[in-house]
Amino acid sequence: MKVLVVVLAVLCGTAFAYKSYEGYHVLKTKPLAKEDLRKFDALRSDPTFNFWVFPEVGHAVEIMVPPANVSLLHSRLQRYGLEPTVVIENVEEIVANERAEIEALRRAEKLSGRAPSFDRFLDLSELFAYLDEVVTNYPEIASIIDIGTSFEGRPLRVLKLSNGPGKSGLFIESVIHAREWIGPPTLLYAINELTENLANNQAMLDKNDFYFLLATNPDGYEYTWTTDRFWRKTRKPNPGSSCVGTDPNRNFDWKWGGGGVPGPCDETYPGTGPLSEIECKSYADFLVATPSINMVISIHSYGQMLLYSWGDTNELPPNVGILDSIATAAIDALSAVRGTTYDIGSIANTIYLAYGGTIDWVLGVLGKQAYAFELPGGGLAGFNPPASAIIPVATETWEAFKVFAENIPPL
Repeated sequence: MKVLVVVLAVLCGTAFAYKSYEGYHVLKTKPLAKEDLRKFDALRSDPTFNFWVFPEVGHAVEIMVPPANVSLLHSRLQRYGLEPTVVIENVEEIVANERAEIEALRRAEKLSGRAPSFDRFLDLSELFAYLDEVVTNYPEIASIIDIGTSFEGRPLRVLKLSNGPGKSGLFIESVIHAREWIGPPTLLYAINELTENLANNQAMLDKNDFYFLLATNPDGYEYTWTTDRFWRKTRKPNPGSSCVGTDPNRNFDWKWGGGGVPGPCDETYPGTGPLSEIECKSYADFLVATPSINMVISIHSYGQMLLYSWGDTNELPPNVGILDSIATAAIDALSAVRGTTYDIGSIANTIYLAYGGTIDWVLGVLGKQAYAFELPGGGLAGFNPPASAIIPVATETWEAFKVFAENIPPL
């Protein structure tokens, strides 16, 4: 049973009930060998265990576990020879500190009269308000396109920046996984560079159109603000199961369900079929209907990786030379800012096999270039970087975006 703590706080004028992570631990294993991967199958189908880093060869797994199950998990991992260590002893402290920081920054904004900005995390209503302000201030280049509606009725809202027709487009989206909060402010920083700082980036807008979907999974993102900070999936109930939601990054119509379909309690549950989630269907329909979009970037966290296809096989795509050369140039530009390092490669060869993924669908079905960023984490918990980490991450990632924009295939 989930333990809820009622937190009386003002979040856009309403009180909320937030899941308490008091006493929750995060355990970390040693780096895995190939034969270790199957040891996690039962754990992944049990919602008691929340995987922060999924099993992959050569990398450590990180699992959040409630206090009543810490000893059980530690013993099991020890029995498997995986050398578990406790990296976080009380997750609630991290969540509470994050919430307190957000509220303090909100109060400071209110006292100073400054509008919310990308130097802190913004909830969904604040993200939409920010986009409205961009359109108001830059009506000659900015417009809103609602490409669909989520299961719970929230808009899938895209900001388009364009100064004229006939150009290739770059589509960038974030929080397809709801808990990965570093995504939206990274996109807001890019939007700011193409609007408020347009004088320094005019050539980019003259050459390309830009599309930003800040909240690909708006229901899940809202849920991370109101109820459960570490929610990952969508919010559509699954018939016959108490476990809610689908992993939208396993729901696209490219090798969907390959390798077997896990149960609905698994964090990577791919849904009942390809594009069963309205958010994914709307996303796909928009890209199909907008053939001028010739490159897609999906923003995730955390891990410091820049990935391309394929996820469903260790084989490489025919255009791997182009994908890899652009990725390498992008990370060279990013690293020049403050020395941040990234791994570059295909999904299957860099992390793990993953079927039904966004960027595989973009390449496999649409034939367009596509990449997935795993941005850096921060602090003790990768999903909870402090606000002070936002600008450094956004600044360096912008340099990579500039390289991508330079290399979008023309119409």
